[in-house]
Amino acid sequence: MKLDRLSLTDGKLLPLNQLIVELGFNKYFNDEVILTGCDPILRSPHRLGEAVSSVLALDAVGAAAIWKFRTGQENNINLNIFDTIHYLHPTHFIWQSGHKIFLGAETVPTNGLFTCEDGRIVMIESGPPYKKLETGYLNFFNCGNNKEAIAKVISKWNSLKLQDALSGSGLPCCIAYTKDEWHQHPQGIALTQVPVIEIEKIASSSPLGFSNDTKSPLSGVKVLDYTHVLAGPRSTRTLAELGAEVLHISSPYHRDTLAQNLAVNHGKRSAYLNINNKKEMDKMLELLSEADIFANSYRPSVVEKFEITAPQIAKLTKKGIIYLSINAYGHQGPWSKRPGFDQNGQVATGFAVKEGSFKTPKFSPVFYLTDLITAYFAAAGMMAALLRRATEGGSYHVKVSLARSAMWVQDLGYIDEDIFKKAPTQDNYPVKLITEKTPYGKLTHLASAIEFSNMPTVKLKPVVPFGANEPKW
Repeated sequence: MKLDRLSLTDGKLLPLNQLIVELGFNKYFNDEVILTGCDPILRSPHRLGEAVSSVLALDAVGAAAIWKFRTGQENNINLNIFDTIHYLHPTHFIWQSGHKIFLGAETVPTNGLFTCEDGRIVMIESGPPYKKLETGYLNFFNCGNNKEAIAKVISKWNSLKLQDALSGSGLPCCIAYTKDEWHQHPQGIALTQVPVIEIEKIASSSPLGFSNDTKSPLSGVKVLDYTHVLAGPRSTRTLAELGAEVLHISSPYHRDTLAQNLAVNHGKRSAYLNINNKKEMDKMLELLSEADIFANSYRPSVVEKFEITAPQIAKLTKKGIIYLSINAYGHQGPWSKRPGFDQNGQVATGFAVKEGSFKTPKFSPVFYLTDLITAYFAAAGMMAALLRRATEGGSYHVKVSLARSAMWVQDLGYIDEDIFKKAPTQDNYPVKLITEKTPYGKLTHLASAIEFSNMPTVKLKPVVPFGANEPKW
């Protein structure tokens, strides 16, 4: 079968080229990117294969731009859409000691689409689940932990009142809006006014170049990873894959699941800090003072409580720091502090209605979308900010959100139904895998979907248990 060949220099990767220019990578990258294959690759009206290929290519371009800046060496980049599509849902490609590992969010009773009294559909989600959220829903609805009981209670609620009541209680909930409805919603309007990757300069300092260690594009870069769920940890794993020193910090009392750890924390060291404890909070600040990047995906209320917001962190160092924020619905607007997960981003923005219909919204064919797209956007934003610090100096706040990422996918345009209906409903394409020895036994996961022409290979540290390392560089 002959596959389309989409080339950056031939002008066939316009969304990618636009992002390259917006982030300033074109100042250092003038080489080739070739994507083999095009949509539809799955039965979806959205250009899912080209979307994930574009953001993976953007990360590769960021790495090549930094490598060119550091060494003067050039790189051409190749991707195949049959490899990249798996990176829209990499959590589905993990085996531990030969046994497939499931994150399992698809089957959690407190995750799903439910019909309200007024006929509108709402999405609630507690994650893998997280016990606090799961208990919160069950206490709010005062019902059993099964789909039938939850559906019965929700069917008695007005959708808008339920959306506001749950959100006000810190529980994710959103109505399944159409794209037009979302673009008329105050939060949708706020998101249309910002780029998909926001980079804001928040402090001044002298330019700080990269270290003389040129083993890899990001060698010598210290990343303090204070993220959870999928989007945040996957963004910093991308930096680890490019040679950054990544130290993941989590609370010993609020850990992610084993499946999440196995999925997104390769290449990192992992330490515990209970930052409710002053001594351990001081240790966190000490680590931050030496970091080049601080990645955060907790809600604004958390970083405000512990006084580790972007402006506060920028004051800790005179060399400049890159601060990443990831949230559900954007960083300005009435929903900027509301909680949400991947599927909330799909549902609120109209993506899910387009996948299905107004009465029966559907998630992407692989369940995931916004967590991974946002993760790759975040990694690109952090690399762009590192280049700005190297050339202009300063501290930078990189801001991405799940909803804005979904809107970007929508903006790529739609595929005619008579065409996409011929595509497979599931991602059953051949998978390239690697197996490695880890403290968890043999772990099998996706091989890289990116081919560079002139880039050193980074040997990733195997994933380790949460808290396995000391909190130090």
